[in-house]
Amino acid sequence: MDALKITLLTSSRAALPLVALLAQRQQLAGVLLFGQWDQERVLLNQHLQQSGIPVQYCKPMDIDVPITAIKAWASELGLIFCCGDKIPMSVVQTPQYGMVNLHASALPDYRGADPIYWQIRNGEAQLQLTVHKVEEHFDAGDIITQRPVTIGAYDTQNHVFGRVLECLPNILDSLIDQLKLQDGLQGQPQAPISACTKSAARVTEKDLLINWRELSVVQLCNQVRAGNPQYGGARLVIGQGYAQLLQASPSPLPNHGVSPGSIIHVSPDQGMIVALKVGAVKLDIIANHDGVFDGYRFAQAYQLSAGMQFQ
Repeated sequence: MDALKITLLTSSRAALPLVALLAQRQQLAGVLLFGQWDQERVLLNQHLQQSGIPVQYCKPMDIDVPITAIKAWASELGLIFCCGDKIPMSVVQTPQYGMVNLHASALPDYRGADPIYWQIRNGEAQLQLTVHKVEEHFDAGDIITQRPVTIGAYDTQNHVFGRVLECLPNILDSLIDQLKLQDGLQGQPQAPISACTKSAARVTEKDLLINWRELSVVQLCNQVRAGNPQYGGARLVIGQGYAQLLQASPSPLPNHGVSPGSIIHVSPDQGMIVALKVGAVKLDIIANHDGVFDGYRFAQAYQLSAGMQFQ
């Protein structure tokens, strides 16, 4: 078959590597851009236009505009990637082969808007990049193909997302091979929703706050790297002030039985150490409106000392 013409549906600049890949392979029919018309969409729209790529902005739940664009571009398949908007089913059914969604988890686990964040935070060692058919409910369609993606012990979201991008050429080849053989995409039904035990709900500011009394050392370090860099790590709160904790690591120092969240040590060689319920952590990298600091320099800048407590 000739080069498959694919329309990409997205709402994020994170999809630009996939745009470039599809264009290089001469498979890109155009880009449908969803989401609130904010600065990110404006810049993404400008970038695509300057690159000579057909692009059409679609208002939320718009039907006529995306259908018209898909038909005008003679698109055969819709590919949804990094798109936070629900796509109307009449739009999904417009291309000859329908639409598929790329979701970075082994569905049905981690259904939702932020699967990479929650898998890093929960200490998963691997995710499955899943291609599934699009149905009325989010992330619920039949699974067409999957590829494993490693999550390293020190990986941030960008590390993992980079590995997801590395899987895309192989994913596209798999879809094309299936269309050649079967003139359609076949999938296996997902396990029932009741089998989903882990959610990937959209990250909120509350999720970023550190619960010093409940987290283990490993859980806190995972929370911090899960939010780095997209959400600014995790939130440090002391008094009325906020800061972003971008990196934390286990400390061999005992917590001395003090209240979780208490600073137990500050020095140039060991940095700033904070007690947890069990064990202690070193606050490696901290950022706020004044700049980026290591733990010791942050403590010096804001006159923090042993015995003071983060909320």
